[in-house]
Amino acid sequence: MNELNSIFSKYDTIICLDTETTGLSPKTCQIIDLGVIVMKNINGIITKVDEINSLIKLLPGNTLPKEIEELTHITLSMLNEKGETYDEVKEKFKKILENDDKKIIATYNAEFDLSFLRYFLRGCKFQNLDFLDILTIYKDRAPYPTKLLNAVSHYNLDGKVINSHRAMDDTLACFEVLKEMSKEKDDIDKYINLFGYNAKFGYPKEQIKGVTYKPQGFLNDYDKTPLYLK
Repeated sequence: MNELNSIFSKYDTIICLDTETTGLSPKTCQIIDLGVIVMKNINGIITKVDEINSLIKLLPGNTLPKEIEELTHITLSMLNEKGETYDEVKEKFKKILENDDKKIIATYNAEFDLSFLRYFLRGCKFQNLDFLDILTIYKDRAPYPTKLLNAVSHYNLDGKVINSHRAMDDTLACFEVLKEMSKEKDDIDKYINLFGYNAKFGYPKEQIKGVTYKPQGFLNDYDKTPLYLK
């Protein structure tokens, strides 16, 4: 069985990504670690054709909070010594997005990462981009808790991938989870541009253009209706 048939029947490319940031607000914080893999189905084999694995230097006026260092193990010296500039990484990502392939961006808790990417790519205009939130799919498949590490364990991927709070590790984990989901039930295409949100916290403030938002609870024994049918 070929994985992700429903997606590759509609798209040439899946761009899976993850970010690590200096905080929660895309208006006042920045991306410091970007992991991107570009995947194609070539003669029935899912193949990585490009990637970005970059630390990003702090912009003037930004700081690296201690709690972010503790979470990611990214230090200021790492950013200064190994980091690329904001514009250098931006140009790498622009080249991936500017080709003519029909592409979809997939990530876990996509609302967060895409909100930061919107600020990161400010001034750039891209057409024909669609989005997939792996977290939304997982919340329809498994009960609480629903962090990425829970999804990795749920699909028995602990020995294959690492959920380390480093961007590339988590990007690879996201993609392996997505593949396992497609083996389980390949209705992945039904979640294109559909994001679930926790009604307790209200409608998302940083909406992504073209995305439909629906309130989504946690899976329970009484309602197993997928979000796309609600």
